[in-house]
Amino acid sequence: MGIEEWIILAGLCFIGEMLTTTFFLLWFGVGAAVSAVLNYLGFDPIIQFIAFILISITLIAVSRPFAKKITKEPPRKAVSDRLVGKTGIVIEDVLPDNGGVVKVEGDVWRAVSPYKIEKNTKIIVKAVQSVKLHVEIFEDKSK
Repeated sequence: MGIEEWIILAGLCFIGEMLTTTFFLLWFGVGAAVSAVLNYLGFDPIIQFIAFILISITLIAVSRPFAKKITKEPPRKAVSDRLVGKTGIVIEDVLPDNGGVVKVEGDVWRAVSPYKIEKNTKIIVKAVQSVKLHVEIFEDKSK
């Protein structure tokens, strides 16, 4: 490959990295840039290709642990996911067809249920779908 091809490959990898932000294509871009420099310095094409592969693989291997460390799953769940299992109160009747409104942990949510739940009834959140809570009547089993 000539210097132009190495530069084009490096540019495509850098642009691809900007679009994906995976820290994967970046290292192939660096490898291609180094190979372009080696081509400019007159190194054999086989040496350029070997340098491209070795540099790219080495940088990927070194960056993977770092990338995993900085992209850990957040320790806290999303607010809606934390609501599953929480209890609340119906503030507007929950009807099977139209749904209703409930209050859970101080926040007001749209709610759905397969059966009617009347106002001021204590409920428990069974699931979250989009911005709606799937609720059922809370039955206190400790009594």
